[in-house]
Amino acid sequence: MQGFPHDSYREILPPGQYAYSSGFPAMMKNLSPTYTIAAEPVFLDHLLMNVEKTIVVATTIGPLEGKLTGVAIDHIQLTVGNVNHHIRYQHIVYYTGKP
Repeated sequence: MQGFPHDSYREILPPGQYAYSSGFPAMMKNLSPTYTIAAEPVFLDHLLMNVEKTIVVATTIGPLEGKLTGVAIDHIQLTVGNVNHHIRYQHIVYYTGKP
């Protein structure tokens, strides 16, 4: 895949799987939360192709520009300066890439 910094984006986050970070509270690990969400696989696929690139995300409350530093099954992480913003998919209207 041209322009993607990794051999395979599927190695970063396989669709439908989520791994807890090492800093996640032990209590939450023990609860092992399970939930169902509506997935949009093509949208997720396009986002994964833009990891580590600067994008503009149009949210329900306005646009936010930053580097796409994470894509999970239920949200993205957009880094603006030194601040990580976790944006749930239901709050994204669309996104565009930056040249």
